[in-house]
Amino acid sequence: MFRGLYTAGSSLITNNKKIDVVSNNVANINTTGYKKDLVLIESFEDTLISKMNGSMPVENFKGAPKVEIEDKGDYFKASAKGGYFRVQTHTGISYHDKAEFTVGQDGYLKTFYKNSEGNADAGYGYKILGNKGPIYVGEGQLNIDEDGNVFVDGEQIDKIVMQPHPSVIGTMGSGIKLERIETNFNQGQLITTGNTLDFAIKGEGFFTIETEEGIRYTRNGSFKLNVDKKLVTSEGYNVIGPYGPIILDGEEISVAPNGDLMVDGEVIDGFEIVNIKNVRDLRKTGEGLFKMAEGIEPIEEEFTGQVLQGKLEKSNVDPIKEMVEMMTLFRGYESSQRVIKAYDDTIGKAVNEIGKV
Repeated sequence: MFRGLYTAGSSLITNNKKIDVVSNNVANINTTGYKKDLVLIESFEDTLISKMNGSMPVENFKGAPKVEIEDKGDYFKASAKGGYFRVQTHTGISYHDKAEFTVGQDGYLKTFYKNSEGNADAGYGYKILGNKGPIYVGEGQLNIDEDGNVFVDGEQIDKIVMQPHPSVIGTMGSGIKLERIETNFNQGQLITTGNTLDFAIKGEGFFTIETEEGIRYTRNGSFKLNVDKKLVTSEGYNVIGPYGPIILDGEEISVAPNGDLMVDGEVIDGFEIVNIKNVRDLRKTGEGLFKMAEGIEPIEEEFTGQVLQGKLEKSNVDPIKEMVEMMTLFRGYESSQRVIKAYDDTIGKAVNEIGKV
């Protein structure tokens, strides 16, 4: 009984957080350069449940487990009959008769999620366990046979499936939990403003901003000139070029597609456009700014996009999808409330009525 109460409670808590995130996305529909947040959830660890008393039926003794595996290109889809795959999570080992995994950048077999390009990304995945621990593949050729034996370059290194005790009758979950909040960096729609000091990046990349707390990055190119002719954000932070703060002292200001800034027809500076590969490690700091997570350096690539003048990038929030998501979350929230109330009523009767008998 109490396990069901905890499961419903975990759903209530998770939906409440998702509602907060979607509400914030809706509130920033008209915020220039805003990137919407996504809530990624996962289930608590699935644990093995066993029959405690009585003799084991003959059908429970099924012999060695068998594995069916499909190679999907950038990941593998596997199912086990008579055994379980084990996944090492932050809070314990989870058991599953089906698993999808890929080879992570660190060389280990790991779970994954699909990134915005639809590719398997194991950056935050959990390691798949074998009989000897996490399974390391490296850059070798991976093969898994029907018995679950793992081969790398033709040599057996481990076994990916475990055979449970005959008393095991299945697995049981315990609800869901918030895994993390991730930002979607897909391009927003570009709108024409005609303002000379409005700039938009078409493609990947960020403007570099100097603040009191350090270097920040933004997609909001709504800039202005201060009294010192420095190009600044709406909050007064300096926009940075290759040589420091950008100073534009002249009549006619224009920009080249690569970010070079021209004053009266002469190139005098340029935007420091940073194309960050590990955008997953960027964290929002407010005011449309991002910073790298503590202890992580940006991995930069060559800027291949364009800088456009007289345009701004709108937020990438789709208002229709967000409102539909909001209504779905509210219905789920109400359902969890009703389940919890039903459990509460049942517990109340058990305490106040059955106890009198």
